[in-house]
Amino acid sequence: MALNQGELIRRIASVVGHELRNPLAVINNSAYFVKTKLFQGKLDAKVEKHLGIIAAEVARADKIIGRMVAYSRPIEFKATSGSLAACVEAALAEAPLPDGVTLDKKLKDVMLALDVALVTQAARDLIDNAVEAMDGKGRLSVAVGLAGGRPELRVADSGPGLPAGKEKDIFEPFFTTKPKGLGLGLASAHRTAEAHGAVLSAEKGPGGGAVFRLVWPACGK
Repeated sequence: MALNQGELIRRIASVVGHELRNPLAVINNSAYFVKTKLFQGKLDAKVEKHLGIIAAEVARADKIIGRMVAYSRPIEFKATSGSLAACVEAALAEAPLPDGVTLDKKLKDVMLALDVALVTQAARDLIDNAVEAMDGKGRLSVAVGLAGGRPELRVADSGPGLPAGKEKDIFEPFFTTKPKGLGLGLASAHRTAEAHGAVLSAEKGPGGGAVFRLVWPACGK
């Protein structure tokens, strides 16, 4: 029996989560054990460096698995009255921008019904996508306000813009044009938009780069 894309992703994520997380935990624990034993004497700088690399890569792999598992599960939507600007501020605080990125931030205090955790993660995904598109150098514009009476989060970058001929694919899970990356950030943000009855769209910026808009229905509707 043929599986649809959603069911296939769920099954893959379940297998990956179960089969890979246990060996990763063993690797991490073994690296820690080796480090504690070596610390009984003088630890060679190169050995310490490579033990640190092991720990960092295990953490990165576990984070990737976590994103896959989270995406495979149904969204648990818990709407409360919240500030869209506060969600964006929280997203920016979670991951400081690279030194080469200049931030232009214009956040109006727009209140609406939203799931704070989901919207904060969606904002983080859009910001991370912009920073990665610019390869850590450029101008990032983040704005919150009302567009025609509708709450809007706007994230724009000065990167190379949307991939030609692939504009409709960017919100598909596992689609990416980057050498690194899982391709779930934009897909997750798009799913969060749908859960809120909102619309996430992307277009080329007027001066280059890409512009992502997450727009909610008009307040009160």
